[in-house]
Amino acid sequence: MSGANLRKGQSPFYGSDTIALVDLNYTLVENSPKWGAPKIYPFIRQIEQETYRQWLVDFLRDKYAILITARPQKYREATLERIKLLTDWQPQEVYFAEISATPPEIKEDLLLRYIFPKHGRNGEDYFGIESNPKTRAMYLCYNIESLRAEDFKTKIICR
Repeated sequence: MSGANLRKGQSPFYGSDTIALVDLNYTLVENSPKWGAPKIYPFIRQIEQETYRQWLVDFLRDKYAILITARPQKYREATLERIKLLTDWQPQEVYFAEISATPPEIKEDLLLRYIFPKHGRNGEDYFGIESNPKTRAMYLCYNIESLRAEDFKTKIICR
């Protein structure tokens, strides 16, 4: 991605091979529980009730998308099956939490362990669609621009 694209007001995906780093909860998941709401147990029941932002899936269909999530690895299969069932789409790569830490720490671990070794460390090659402000701040430390899904829709898709 050319970092200049955002400065010019263009989509970070315009005429580029930008890799989308896509957050799961509160980003791809359209109906994530409100902050502080009671948890649904067992967690697999929450996955079975999830719906996904169709506008985001439609945007990502022809992009290189990496789903990067703080959701534990043990829910990988159920999550991917649910996404496929409801959207008929799958990201090119998927990384679930392998360590017990905060979401920014988990995602930084996944970036350093898997994504950067495979795709390179140039932050301008990536764009994050991310709900967590602390994760967005971490991305910025690696020169990765990012926006919340709602802001991404307003600023990039609906212009």
